[in-house]
Amino acid sequence: MEEKKYVPNDVFKYRLSLKTEIDVQDITVYTKPFPNPWDKNYDESKALNFDEQEDLVQEKYFNKERIAELKQKLIEKIMAEENPFDIYCVDTDGNYRVTEDQLFKF
Repeated sequence: MEEKKYVPNDVFKYRLSLKTEIDVQDITVYTKPFPNPWDKNYDESKALNFDEQEDLVQEKYFNKERIAELKQKLIEKIMAEENPFDIYCVDTDGNYRVTEDQLFKF
């Protein structure tokens, strides 16, 4: 078995994230008002606090089909961009155990 020959190297670690204008979107969901304690025929046993209301709307609105539509729209946005990423170097180092064929050549 041939022994691997490691070569001197520099290492650059990059972080990629989708550009904010691509991956952030606001979606407004309109609903009928939730019952209030001052409403006629208010049933306290069915009352939901604000967090529970948000969770219920989120669960019901963002169903499997809507998530599939949103994923498709995101894919289309990404594909329409020349470079959809924010790319920046987060670390540099060197002299890892790599062989010549592992080096990026520029």
